Amino acid sequence: MKRMGRMWLLPMMLFPSTSLALQLHWSSGADTLSFASATRCVLILRADPTEAVLPGEWRLAWVADSAGVNVVAMDSLESCIADTAKASAIDPPATPADSAANQVTAHFCSTGEAAATVAYFILDQPGGSQGRLKVVALDPTDPDSSRVIESNEVTYNGGVDESYGPTILRATSTHETRELRVTVVGSGLASANSLRVTAPDRLWSVPLGIIGRSDSTLTAAADVPMPLPAAVVEAGSSADMLSLASFPADQITVAPAMLPDTVLFVDPDSNYFPKDFAFYYTTVPTSDPSHPWKGLFHLIYTRQHRPSGIATSFGHAWSENLRNWRVSTVAFSPNAGWDGRFVWAPSIVQVGNLHYMFYTGVDLDFNQRIGYATTGLLDTTNTVWSATRTLAYQASNTGWADSTGQGAGGAQQFRDPWVMPDPDSTGRFLLFNVGEDKNYGADLRMVVGVARNAPGTLSAWRDLGSYRATDYGHTGVTSVESPLVARDSSGTGAWRIYFANAWWTQADNVTYLSTSEPGTAVWDTTAGKWPDLNNLYDYMGGNSNAIYWQATEHLQVGKVHLFAAWNGTGIGITRMYWNGSDFVIGYPDLTSVGDATDGNGVRFYAADLNPGAQSIRFVVESPSRITPRIVVYDVTGRKLRTLAEGQEIEGRREVLWDRRDARGASVPTGIYFARLTGTGAARVLRVPLLR
Repeated sequence: MKRMGRMWLLPMMLFPSTSLALQLHWSSGADTLSFASATRCVLILRADPTEAVLPGEWRLAWVADSAGVNVVAMDSLESCIADTAKASAIDPPATPADSAANQVTAHFCSTGEAAATVAYFILDQPGGSQGRLKVVALDPTDPDSSRVIESNEVTYNGGVDESYGPTILRATSTHETRELRVTVVGSGLASANSLRVTAPDRLWSVPLGIIGRSDSTLTAAADVPMPLPAAVVEAGSSADMLSLASFPADQITVAPAMLPDTVLFVDPDSNYFPKDFAFYYTTVPTSDPSHPWKGLFHLIYTRQHRPSGIATSFGHAWSENLRNWRVSTVAFSPNAGWDGRFVWAPSIVQVGNLHYMFYTGVDLDFNQRIGYATTGLLDTTNTVWSATRTLAYQASNTGWADSTGQGAGGAQQFRDPWVMPDPDSTGRFLLFNVGEDKNYGADLRMVVGVARNAPGTLSAWRDLGSYRATDYGHTGVTSVESPLVARDSSGTGAWRIYFANAWWTQADNVTYLSTSEPGTAVWDTTAGKWPDLNNLYDYMGGNSNAIYWQATEHLQVGKVHLFAAWNGTGIGITRMYWNGSDFVIGYPDLTSVGDATDGNGVRFYAADLNPGAQSIRFVVESPSRITPRIVVYDVTGRKLRTLAEGQEIEGRREVLWDRRDARGASVPTGIYFARLTGTGAARVLRVPLLR
């Protein structure tokens, strides 16, 4: 049986690259070798005598019978005692893509200051095995890295008749519009009839259409309306011979619009209100060739009927600047089976070239389970979710959640997914959710749990346990829900689990924060690793903005952190400012989008409130003549500075505060309040100052 077209990747990392030609031979000096019994063979790679040194990386391509080519590492001490490079370590295939390409990595080393001119491969071959080998590399003198150099061919026991498979040495891409164009450089590429970008674990894949080829270059393209993460490129031929190279992450950047400090989104129909939601940001293509990409904020939200409290579908709102929103009121509805009655609590994550929306599905018997749908373009009205709804995770898949619904009339309580990339396992994801805690039997007590996806799929998850720090015994909260997980931005590395009290009308007792010990893995559910418990109202120093806030979301766009929550009426979105290990949020005047005035038509807000700003601009806008007075207070209520008094205005007036008190002293980092009077009802802005 033949073993054909496989590549053994053998990068040599440690040496400068100036070689133009490569010479390959056995230790005897010949390019042929014969043996009848098991033999340890020595294969030697030399630089061209006129060039002196080997390139920094090469590929050993081979075609062999079923015995394959078996490169072995020398003792790490012996391999580095001369100026001749020898393989000191062999890394086996690390991913499914490596395995499919039969690809391993050999690390070479040598001593001395000069770059190596010779490299030794040690092969252990069974008696009578057959094969052919050659080395290919990029010409290091070519500034475009597009010229390929090859060694001569060597054989053992007569070789085999099959052709070499394609070998990729380098991949580059352009993605200036929605067309992704990939160019690979290598050897034998004329035989390749397929090319794709794929995750190393095959979790996702984008097939490419070949639009140009030669033996050393292959160009292909696909319609990909989103930036792609780092991945690998695979090439194949009719004999299913594979080769791969790394694919760099897309570098599409879009500067977000100037964002307000705080807004409140409400459903366009007063008979409905948004509840659990996903707050998400995408980069999407446009029809403007001068600006082919734009950034878009999304709210995918459970749309709840106000009189009945029934929530059957998702609304989808989008905006480029958080101020002006458009809404599709029925963007996603129940389907059949596990999500046949209701859909709740969406969470969105990009996986390759798809956006996955995980959500709670409620069946006709009111059982709650978690699954997902996908879309290749999360944009505006042209967003289309997959017809297939995949059931992914349910209470019976865990060891901590009660699947019998003892505290809920026999209906399974298992909901509110929140999904994020696993920071400790590249290509894997973590799913957080809440379920009925088995520890409390027939009492309906909910707890936060976590799972990790099985390799190569998002439809199977492995339970990692529940966070005892979030259960009833630690929190006193009867029904926790809506988990959010985020790392604090102070540099301590601590993680925070935010979760809500389902009884949201308990004003100062709604959203809780459980903070880990620094260095704790986010999936470590040990109760002692999450010792710090607080609620948002107390954490924010009694900030009334936190009253009724639950179902929180965190979103970072560039350097801007945004915090969002449902407040009983709508979804409040506010800037998040970090001060050490703590954060504060924007001013408390949550004003509905499109209606930011009081009863007299007067607006009062802080413009461009950014961390480290040396001054704050307060803006007063009035359609009629007024005489405003602005006074700044500290958190204790002590008056610090009067900024405007006795000056009549009509229209817009900006008042500058230089962050100093009445004596001219600079005020420290902290929370301050600006109070506007003389316009009818008094208005108060909450002003977080960070240095």
